Amino acid sequence: MDNFDRIAFIGLGAMGLPMATNLQNYLKSQNKESLIVYNRSISKTESLVKIGAIAAQSLKQVTEQANIIFTSLANDEAVNQVYNELLESLKHNEGKNVIFIEMSTIYPSTIVNIKEKIEKMSKVQILCCPVWGPPIAATNAQLIIITSGNQPAIDHVMPLFIPVLGKKTINVGEDVTKAATFKLIGNFFVGGAIELLSEGMTLAEKTGVGRDKLMEFIDLFFPGPFQNYGKKMQKDTFTTDVGFTVNNSIKDVGHMRRLAAEYESPLPVADILHQHLITAKANGGENYDWSSVFGALRIAAGLSFVNK
Repeated sequence: MDNFDRIAFIGLGAMGLPMATNLQNYLKSQNKESLIVYNRSISKTESLVKIGAIAAQSLKQVTEQANIIFTSLANDEAVNQVYNELLESLKHNEGKNVIFIEMSTIYPSTIVNIKEKIEKMSKVQILCCPVWGPPIAATNAQLIIITSGNQPAIDHVMPLFIPVLGKKTINVGEDVTKAATFKLIGNFFVGGAIELLSEGMTLAEKTGVGRDKLMEFIDLFFPGPFQNYGKKMQKDTFTTDVGFTVNNSIKDVGHMRRLAAEYESPLPVADILHQHLITAKANGGENYDWSSVFGALRIAAGLSFVNK
Protein backbone atom coordinates (compact mmCIF):
# COMPACT_ATOMS: atom_id res chain seq x y z
CA MET A 1 0.00 0.00 0.00
CA ASP A 2 1.33 3.43 -1.00
CA ASN A 3 0.85 6.82 0.61
CA PHE A 4 -1.18 8.06 -2.36
CA ASP A 5 -3.69 5.18 -2.14
CA ARG A 6 -7.26 6.12 -1.26
CA ILE A 7 -9.48 3.35 0.04
CA ALA A 8 -13.25 2.92 -0.37
CA PHE A 9 -15.74 0.31 0.81
CA ILE A 10 -19.07 -0.38 -0.88
CA GLY A 11 -21.76 -2.46 0.84
CA LEU A 12 -22.33 -2.10 4.57
CA GLY A 13 -24.32 -5.20 5.44
CA ALA A 14 -23.73 -7.68 8.25
CA MET A 15 -20.19 -8.39 6.99
CA GLY A 16 -19.34 -5.17 5.20
CA LEU A 17 -20.00 -2.84 8.13
CA PRO A 18 -17.55 -4.46 10.58
CA MET A 19 -14.91 -4.84 7.85
CA ALA A 20 -15.26 -1.19 6.89
CA THR A 21 -15.09 -0.19 10.57
CA ASN A 22 -11.80 -2.05 10.98
CA LEU A 23 -10.40 -0.45 7.83
CA GLN A 24 -11.31 3.05 8.98
CA ASN A 25 -9.81 2.46 12.43
CA TYR A 26 -6.61 1.18 10.80
CA LEU A 27 -6.34 4.13 8.41
CA LYS A 28 -6.91 6.54 11.29
CA SER A 29 -4.21 4.83 13.40
CA GLN A 30 -1.77 5.19 10.50
CA ASN A 31 -2.64 8.87 9.93
CA LYS A 32 -3.87 8.07 6.42
CA GLU A 33 -6.80 9.59 4.56
CA SER A 34 -10.24 8.54 5.77
CA LEU A 35 -12.09 5.59 4.31
CA ILE A 36 -14.76 6.47 1.74
CA VAL A 37 -17.92 4.43 2.27
CA TYR A 38 -21.01 3.91 0.17
CA ASN A 39 -24.29 2.08 0.76
CA ARG A 40 -27.64 2.30 -0.99
CA SER A 41 -29.25 3.03 2.38
CA ILE A 42 -27.29 6.07 3.54
CA SER A 43 -28.25 5.44 7.19
CA LYS A 44 -25.84 2.47 7.19
CA THR A 45 -22.92 4.91 6.87
CA GLU A 46 -23.72 6.85 10.06
CA SER A 47 -21.66 4.77 12.52
CA LEU A 48 -18.65 4.98 10.18
CA VAL A 49 -18.96 8.74 9.71
CA LYS A 50 -18.88 9.07 13.51
CA ILE A 51 -15.40 7.49 13.57
CA GLY A 52 -14.08 9.61 10.72
CA ALA A 53 -15.11 7.90 7.47
CA ILE A 54 -16.53 9.91 4.58
CA ALA A 55 -19.90 8.90 3.13
CA ALA A 56 -19.98 9.08 -0.66
CA GLN A 57 -23.24 10.20 -2.22
CA SER A 58 -22.80 8.12 -5.37
CA LEU A 59 -20.71 5.37 -6.92
CA LYS A 60 -19.36 7.98 -9.32
CA GLN A 61 -17.92 9.85 -6.34
CA VAL A 62 -16.26 6.61 -5.18
CA THR A 63 -14.47 6.11 -8.51
CA GLU A 64 -13.43 9.76 -8.63
CA GLN A 65 -11.84 9.74 -5.17
CA ALA A 66 -10.61 6.18 -4.51
CA ASN A 67 -8.23 3.80 -6.26
CA ILE A 68 -8.59 0.73 -3.99
CA ILE A 69 -12.26 -0.19 -3.84
CA PHE A 70 -13.73 -3.02 -1.73
CA THR A 71 -17.19 -4.42 -2.50
CA SER A 72 -19.21 -6.68 -0.20
CA LEU A 73 -22.72 -7.18 -1.55
CA ALA A 74 -25.71 -9.45 -0.98
CA ASN A 75 -25.96 -11.34 -4.25
CA ASP A 76 -24.88 -11.64 -7.88
CA GLU A 77 -27.54 -9.20 -9.09
CA ALA A 78 -26.29 -6.49 -6.74
CA VAL A 79 -22.67 -7.18 -7.71
CA ASN A 80 -23.46 -6.87 -11.42
CA GLN A 81 -25.45 -3.69 -10.91
CA VAL A 82 -22.77 -2.01 -8.80
CA TYR A 83 -19.90 -2.95 -11.11
CA ASN A 84 -21.80 -1.78 -14.19
CA GLU A 85 -22.13 1.62 -12.53
CA LEU A 86 -18.54 1.67 -11.27
CA LEU A 87 -17.03 0.76 -14.63
CA GLU A 88 -19.21 3.25 -16.47
CA SER A 89 -18.09 5.98 -14.07
CA LEU A 90 -14.47 4.90 -14.42
CA LYS A 91 -14.54 5.59 -18.16
CA HIS A 92 -14.28 9.26 -17.26
CA ASN A 93 -11.05 8.54 -15.33
CA GLU A 94 -9.31 6.53 -18.06
CA GLY A 95 -5.72 5.67 -17.17
CA LYS A 96 -6.22 5.77 -13.41
CA ASN A 97 -4.66 2.87 -11.47
CA VAL A 98 -7.51 1.07 -9.71
CA ILE A 99 -7.76 -2.20 -7.79
CA PHE A 100 -11.23 -3.60 -7.14
CA ILE A 101 -11.50 -6.16 -4.31
CA GLU A 102 -14.72 -8.14 -4.69
CA MET A 103 -15.54 -9.97 -1.41
CA SER A 104 -19.12 -11.17 -1.98
CA THR A 105 -20.19 -14.80 -2.29
CA ILE A 106 -21.03 -15.10 -5.99
CA TYR A 107 -21.13 -17.67 -8.76
CA PRO A 108 -17.80 -18.02 -10.63
CA SER A 109 -19.24 -16.87 -13.97
CA THR A 110 -20.27 -13.57 -12.36
CA ILE A 111 -16.70 -12.61 -11.54
CA VAL A 112 -15.57 -13.80 -15.00
CA ASN A 113 -18.04 -11.48 -16.71
CA ILE A 114 -16.86 -8.52 -14.65
CA LYS A 115 -13.20 -9.36 -15.26
CA GLU A 116 -13.78 -9.48 -19.02
CA LYS A 117 -15.15 -5.93 -18.92
CA ILE A 118 -12.26 -4.73 -16.75
CA GLU A 119 -9.65 -6.26 -19.07
CA LYS A 120 -10.76 -3.78 -21.74
CA MET A 121 -9.65 -0.93 -19.45
CA SER A 122 -6.04 -0.02 -18.86
CA LYS A 123 -4.49 0.00 -15.38
CA VAL A 124 -7.52 -1.60 -13.71
CA GLN A 125 -7.39 -4.90 -11.80
CA ILE A 126 -10.05 -6.94 -10.04
CA LEU A 127 -9.34 -9.41 -7.26
CA CYS A 128 -11.85 -11.99 -6.07
CA CYS A 129 -11.40 -12.23 -2.30
CA PRO A 130 -14.41 -13.76 -0.50
CA VAL A 131 -14.18 -14.48 3.20
CA TRP A 132 -15.09 -17.20 5.66
CA GLY A 133 -16.38 -16.30 9.09
CA PRO A 134 -19.53 -14.91 10.75
CA PRO A 135 -20.08 -11.20 11.52
CA ILE A 136 -18.42 -11.56 14.95
CA ALA A 137 -15.26 -12.79 13.18
CA ALA A 138 -15.43 -9.75 10.91
CA THR A 139 -15.75 -7.49 13.96
CA ASN A 140 -12.73 -9.12 15.62
CA ALA A 141 -10.64 -9.22 12.41
CA GLN A 142 -10.58 -13.03 12.53
CA LEU A 143 -11.79 -13.75 9.01
CA ILE A 144 -10.14 -16.17 6.61
CA ILE A 145 -9.69 -14.38 3.29
CA ILE A 146 -9.39 -16.25 -0.01
CA THR A 147 -7.29 -14.30 -2.50
CA SER A 148 -7.19 -14.66 -6.28
CA GLY A 149 -6.23 -12.47 -9.21
CA ASN A 150 -3.20 -10.46 -10.25
CA GLN A 151 -0.43 -11.31 -7.75
CA PRO A 152 1.26 -7.86 -7.68
CA ALA A 153 -2.16 -6.35 -6.93
CA ILE A 154 -2.71 -8.86 -4.11
CA ASP A 155 0.71 -8.05 -2.69
CA HIS A 156 -0.10 -4.34 -2.86
CA VAL A 157 -3.29 -4.63 -0.77
CA MET A 158 -2.12 -7.39 1.59
CA PRO A 159 -1.46 -4.92 4.47
CA LEU A 160 -5.20 -4.15 4.37
CA PHE A 161 -6.07 -7.84 4.74
CA ILE A 162 -3.86 -9.06 7.58
CA PRO A 163 -4.22 -8.15 10.42
CA VAL A 164 -6.76 -5.43 9.61
CA LEU A 165 -9.57 -7.68 8.34
CA GLY A 166 -8.54 -11.23 9.05
CA LYS A 167 -6.19 -13.73 10.63
CA LYS A 168 -5.20 -15.72 7.52
CA THR A 169 -5.26 -15.59 3.72
CA ILE A 170 -5.41 -18.56 1.37
CA ASN A 171 -4.16 -17.77 -2.13
CA VAL A 172 -5.62 -19.83 -4.98
CA GLY A 173 -3.77 -18.22 -7.88
CA GLU A 174 -4.46 -15.76 -10.66
CA ASP A 175 -7.72 -17.32 -11.91
CA VAL A 176 -10.45 -15.33 -10.16
CA THR A 177 -13.00 -18.11 -10.59
CA LYS A 178 -11.04 -20.32 -8.20
CA ALA A 179 -11.72 -18.11 -5.17
CA ALA A 180 -15.45 -17.91 -5.96
CA THR A 181 -15.55 -21.69 -6.40
CA PHE A 182 -13.51 -22.35 -3.26
CA LYS A 183 -15.84 -20.14 -1.22
CA LEU A 184 -18.87 -22.17 -2.30
CA ILE A 185 -17.14 -25.46 -1.47
CA GLY A 186 -16.17 -24.13 1.97
CA ASN A 187 -19.73 -22.92 2.59
CA PHE A 188 -20.95 -26.39 1.63
CA PHE A 189 -19.01 -27.82 4.58
CA VAL A 190 -20.58 -25.29 6.96
CA GLY A 191 -24.05 -25.96 5.56
CA GLY A 192 -23.47 -29.70 5.79
CA ALA A 193 -22.49 -29.35 9.44
CA ILE A 194 -25.69 -27.42 10.10
CA GLU A 195 -27.79 -30.10 8.41
CA LEU A 196 -26.03 -32.81 10.45
CA LEU A 197 -26.54 -30.89 13.68
CA SER A 198 -30.22 -30.29 12.90
CA GLU A 199 -30.87 -33.98 12.34
CA GLY A 200 -28.95 -35.00 15.47
CA MET A 201 -30.58 -32.35 17.66
CA THR A 202 -34.03 -33.45 16.52
CA LEU A 203 -33.28 -37.11 17.22
CA ALA A 204 -31.85 -36.25 20.65
CA GLU A 205 -35.04 -34.39 21.51
CA LYS A 206 -37.37 -37.11 20.21
CA THR A 207 -35.54 -39.89 22.06
CA GLY A 208 -35.49 -37.99 25.33
CA VAL A 209 -31.71 -37.66 25.46
CA GLY A 210 -32.25 -33.93 25.09
CA ARG A 211 -30.44 -31.03 23.46
CA ASP A 212 -28.45 -30.09 26.55
CA LYS A 213 -26.81 -33.52 26.81
CA LEU A 214 -26.06 -33.54 23.10
CA MET A 215 -24.35 -30.16 23.47
CA GLU A 216 -22.11 -31.62 26.19
CA PHE A 217 -20.98 -34.21 23.63
CA ILE A 218 -20.50 -31.57 20.92
CA ASP A 219 -18.48 -29.33 23.25
CA LEU A 220 -16.13 -32.22 23.97
CA PHE A 221 -15.78 -33.70 20.48
CA PHE A 222 -16.56 -30.96 17.94
CA PRO A 223 -15.34 -27.49 18.98
CA GLY A 224 -15.74 -24.64 16.51
CA PRO A 225 -18.70 -24.30 14.12
CA PHE A 226 -20.48 -27.32 15.59
CA GLN A 227 -20.47 -25.57 18.98
CA ASN A 228 -21.54 -22.21 17.57
CA TYR A 229 -24.48 -23.50 15.56
CA GLY A 230 -25.33 -26.22 18.07
CA LYS A 231 -25.86 -23.63 20.79
CA LYS A 232 -28.28 -21.70 18.58
CA MET A 233 -30.31 -24.89 18.19
CA GLN A 234 -29.99 -25.82 21.86
CA LYS A 235 -31.35 -22.46 23.02
CA ASP A 236 -33.65 -21.70 20.04
CA THR A 237 -31.71 -18.48 19.39
CA PHE A 238 -31.55 -19.02 15.62
CA THR A 239 -34.50 -16.64 15.33
CA THR A 240 -32.57 -13.72 16.87
CA ASP A 241 -28.84 -14.57 16.78
CA VAL A 242 -28.49 -14.16 13.02
CA GLY A 243 -25.11 -14.51 11.35
CA PHE A 244 -26.26 -15.58 7.89
CA THR A 245 -29.91 -15.40 6.87
CA VAL A 246 -32.02 -18.15 5.36
CA ASN A 247 -32.61 -16.00 2.26
CA ASN A 248 -28.88 -15.55 1.65
CA SER A 249 -28.30 -19.23 2.39
CA ILE A 250 -30.80 -20.27 -0.26
CA LYS A 251 -28.80 -18.19 -2.73
CA ASP A 252 -25.50 -19.78 -1.70
CA VAL A 253 -26.82 -23.34 -1.65
CA GLY A 254 -28.36 -22.70 -5.06
CA HIS A 255 -24.90 -21.74 -6.32
CA MET A 256 -23.44 -24.92 -4.79
CA ARG A 257 -26.04 -27.09 -6.54
CA ARG A 258 -25.51 -25.27 -9.83
CA LEU A 259 -21.75 -25.79 -9.55
CA ALA A 260 -22.24 -29.48 -8.78
CA ALA A 261 -24.51 -29.91 -11.80
CA GLU A 262 -22.07 -28.04 -14.04
CA TYR A 263 -19.26 -30.42 -13.07
CA GLU A 264 -21.50 -33.52 -12.81
CA SER A 265 -20.47 -33.99 -9.19
CA PRO A 266 -23.24 -35.24 -6.85
CA LEU A 267 -23.95 -33.06 -3.83
CA PRO A 268 -26.91 -34.75 -2.09
CA VAL A 269 -26.36 -33.03 1.25
CA ALA A 270 -26.78 -29.66 -0.47
CA ASP A 271 -30.02 -30.88 -2.05
CA ILE A 272 -31.40 -31.89 1.35
CA LEU A 273 -30.20 -28.67 2.97
CA HIS A 274 -31.91 -26.65 0.24
CA GLN A 275 -35.23 -28.41 0.92
CA HIS A 276 -34.96 -27.66 4.63
CA LEU A 277 -34.04 -24.01 4.01
CA ILE A 278 -37.16 -23.66 1.85
CA THR A 279 -39.23 -25.15 4.68
CA ALA A 280 -37.66 -22.75 7.19
CA LYS A 281 -38.50 -19.83 4.91
CA ALA A 282 -42.06 -21.05 4.43
CA ASN A 283 -42.47 -20.99 8.23
CA GLY A 284 -41.57 -17.32 8.51
CA GLY A 285 -37.81 -17.85 8.83
CA GLU A 286 -36.48 -15.99 5.80
CA ASN A 287 -34.54 -13.60 8.05
CA TYR A 288 -33.61 -16.19 10.68
CA ASP A 289 -30.11 -17.63 10.89
CA TRP A 290 -29.57 -20.56 8.53
CA SER A 291 -29.26 -22.86 11.54
CA SER A 292 -33.06 -22.53 11.63
CA VAL A 293 -33.14 -25.54 9.28
CA PHE A 294 -33.37 -27.24 12.68
CA GLY A 295 -36.98 -26.01 12.72
CA ALA A 296 -37.64 -27.78 9.42
CA LEU A 297 -36.38 -31.07 10.88
CA ARG A 298 -38.54 -30.50 13.98
CA ILE A 299 -41.64 -30.11 11.81
CA ALA A 300 -40.82 -33.30 9.92
CA ALA A 301 -40.53 -35.08 13.28
CA GLY A 302 -43.96 -33.84 14.42
CA LEU A 303 -42.63 -31.06 16.67
CA SER A 304 -43.17 -27.29 16.47
CA PHE A 305 -40.80 -25.16 14.39
CA VAL A 306 -39.51 -23.52 17.58
CA ASN A 307 -39.71 -25.21 20.99
CA LYS A 308 -42.54 -23.60 22.95
